[in-house]
Amino acid sequence: MLLWGTASDRTMTSRSLAPTSRAADGATSRAADRATSRAAAIDGARGLAALSVLAFHAWLYTRVDVSAGARETALDYAMHELRLGLVLFFVLSGFLLWRPFAAAARGGRPRPGTREYLVRRGARVLPAYYLALVGSIVLLWGAAETPGVRLPDAELLPLFLVFGQNFNVGSVMKLDPPMWTLAVEVTFYLLLPLVAVLALRLPRARVVQALVPLGLLAFGVWWNHRIAGGGSIVAGKLLPAMLPYFALGMLTALALDGRRPLRRAAAYALLAAGLLLVLGDALWQADGVASRSTSYAYRIWRDLPAAAGFALVVAVAAGSAGAGTALLRLRPLVAFGTISYGVYLWHVPLLLVARHLGLLPLHTFPAFVLVLALTVPVAAASWRWVERPAIDRARDVTRRWRGPADSAARRGAGRGEPSAAQR
Repeated sequence: MLLWGTASDRTMTSRSLAPTSRAADGATSRAADRATSRAAAIDGARGLAALSVLAFHAWLYTRVDVSAGARETALDYAMHELRLGLVLFFVLSGFLLWRPFAAAARGGRPRPGTREYLVRRGARVLPAYYLALVGSIVLLWGAAETPGVRLPDAELLPLFLVFGQNFNVGSVMKLDPPMWTLAVEVTFYLLLPLVAVLALRLPRARVVQALVPLGLLAFGVWWNHRIAGGGSIVAGKLLPAMLPYFALGMLTALALDGRRPLRRAAAYALLAAGLLLVLGDALWQADGVASRSTSYAYRIWRDLPAAAGFALVVAVAAGSAGAGTALLRLRPLVAFGTISYGVYLWHVPLLLVARHLGLLPLHTFPAFVLVLALTVPVAAASWRWVERPAIDRARDVTRRWRGPADSAARRGAGRGEPSAAQR
């Protein structure tokens, strides 16, 4: 009609379509704003996790006896539970990485290519990891007598190159101790495409797809039950022991797939329930230590209640239109979340070398301020000159593999910021 009608027809049609077009543009803009808000909240959650872990280590490594087991005051118990930021990291990984696979399994989008997935994961993790590994050796190898510095034998260093440090009692939790979690993460990255093959063979119904992460969760609990009475640190630092945390993140991704944003009341209810679960887990674990409980329940269930609570918080961050996530969307916290990988890799070596040089105050708060001041510039540089270029390069390479159609879409959309999942 627009092509072949009269001038009056075209005028009438144009007028009738104008409000609709403006409404559509407005709806698109609002949807984009909601997506940006959700991405910021996820980055804020990552920033909160990194800040929590950094504060925990500022408490731990300023103690005369660098041991998390020795707690005397109420403040000691509270600071120790900041370790739960690590659990939040695992839940976030399960959520972010399973989202595209969950959507594919439910028929909402094509399955992510395994080659593209592995290249992007490698680009995201490896360059910054290897740089921090070299930096840790340079900073700490001559500081063996410093409280908190635990070095592996030189012949065990190759294990760190292949993320195998958790498999040997002589290297696990040595050098840069937080790196043990990277070995767990990388194992999870390698497992995920295999799990996706199973999910894609199952019916698309959400309740059926939930069997996949629930199966991983059950296997993880079984593993922790099997090792609960053992004395080796190794079995508790492998992927099966942490699978329940990843699985809860995966369940969250599945639960949100294809759903509309959460209503305000639902978002606040989930947020409150999540925070109560995290607090309850912290109190339960603290009580177990204070009462010197010998129950295996703490080793079997570990921090599963906190992980469930964090999963609810992540659901609100990713599934609401902003309700209840104002704190997570604070710009400083979002910015900290963007550089959180570098923060995680570098803060302990910097803290320990400061103690080795006699520069570290042996009180938690001033030590926290100092290590924050030391770590943020290093982490920002890692993001600017190592991590983001690697992410961009991997994105360009994998898009070329997909063909010209995707390249055209990329040129139309622009490069933009890496997504929360990429970060």
